[in-house]
Amino acid sequence: MALPLNPMAFQASNTVTNLAEARLWVERFSRPMGFNPYAWETTKRLALQVWRCHFEGRPFQRTLNFMHPSFYDMIRTPEGISLISEHHVRRHRNVSA
Repeated sequence: MALPLNPMAFQASNTVTNLAEARLWVERFSRPMGFNPYAWETTKRLALQVWRCHFEGRPFQRTLNFMHPSFYDMIRTPEGISLISEHHVRRHRNVSA
């Protein structure tokens, strides 16, 4: 399933302009306590794939369901604009009783 990129991410002034800068952006996020190191590296690699698709102007070809909340921050520009159209992404929501 291809997820369309968010056209707003292309229109905003973006401080991340290439894959090297995207890698630096993703690396700024710390592994959450209790999160498996292998799963965290996989999460960061997936975020970089989303950034690569963004720079190449093509849809992201994988499913993004219930990723760690930090992942969704990784695939946002520093200005807060999501690279993926958010209505196509199922996010994990904390439900408190």
